[in-house]
Amino acid sequence: MENTTAKKNSAFYYSVNMLRMLLSMELITDDEYEKIVSISAEYYDVERIYI
Repeated sequence: MENTTAKKNSAFYYSVNMLRMLLSMELITDDEYEKIVSISAEYYDVERIYI
């Protein structure tokens, strides 16, 4: 795995965890969570999402 790929995966993982925190605090809905995760996966060029 290249260094840039590892950085992208780490950034995606961090953003998903922050979204989970917002979801648990009920600041975003499940629909918003799913939509933002899919947008983030596309942005960070993530092929597989294991949540």
